[in-house]
Amino acid sequence: MSTTFDEIVTLLRNVDQEIPPDRVTGLSDLDPDQLSRFSALWESLPVERRRSLIQILGEEAYAHVELNFEHACRLALGDPDPVVRQMAIDNLWECEDPALVNPFLRALTSDVSASVRRSAAAALGQYVLLGEVEQIRPELLLEIEEGLIAAGGVGGTPEVRRAALESLGYSSRDEVPDMIRRAYDSSDEPFIRSALVAMGRSANPVWQPEVQAQIISSAPALRLAAVQAAGELELTETVPDLVELLDDVSDEVRRAAIWSLGQLGGDVARQVLGDLLESSEDTAETQIVQDALDNLAFVDGTRDLLMFDLDASDTD
Repeated sequence: MSTTFDEIVTLLRNVDQEIPPDRVTGLSDLDPDQLSRFSALWESLPVERRRSLIQILGEEAYAHVELNFEHACRLALGDPDPVVRQMAIDNLWECEDPALVNPFLRALTSDVSASVRRSAAAALGQYVLLGEVEQIRPELLLEIEEGLIAAGGVGGTPEVRRAALESLGYSSRDEVPDMIRRAYDSSDEPFIRSALVAMGRSANPVWQPEVQAQIISSAPALRLAAVQAAGELELTETVPDLVELLDDVSDEVRRAAIWSLGQLGGDVARQVLGDLLESSEDTAETQIVQDALDNLAFVDGTRDLLMFDLDASDTD
């Protein structure tokens, strides 16, 4: 149901009326005049109303890719309520605008709420990746990395340190492997999980022994992180273990194993995923398997093309 900006403004002013999720479309792609008017309205809304709205905006943007609530969420970054600030950061997960780096860094270093700092640390990860592929200025990347390294150091709250470590996984900074190693060697399961996430993001196959060891962990959270890392690092040696995990008791681990097999490719992966596609009676899982097979076909086709190019160059 499409709603105009004026209609959603009227609805929001009536604080006794619940916000129907399908009515927030009027807040998508706000123009400057609408943003000014929305800003004035936002400041007048009770905190519970602001929380409900920002949550709905995040859910609707995730469910409907054509909707863009970026302007409203940017406005909410400065909200006096930490719950609203955290959700605003989380809602901006797709935005790659470097202008968001400074607000995120301010939140990381000075927000009174650990939850907000954690979300800021997580949000900065994509900017580290953008820096590694030279899509943002080197000076900005350095500033981000310095902020995350400081946040990931001893003395910060565990959840912020873990989020900072995961974001630094994308970084080629010399300090990062030691940070990952310390977290992995700890006896703290959440830190080990974050280390595995960082390993997967590192694009460095040196972490194969650690990843492969945790694929058979008794802890579902560690199995899940290791399975995802195996796919990200293209560790083809893990294919037999991933095949075993297609019968895992955890649905999340099963689905991650399907995804990683699609990333790794090869005859074994193609065969087991094909068999699973034929036997699965779960509609959602069937789609995941089909997506994995589609990606597998692309991966194997790319490898075949690369081998053809290498063979052709040998004859020159």
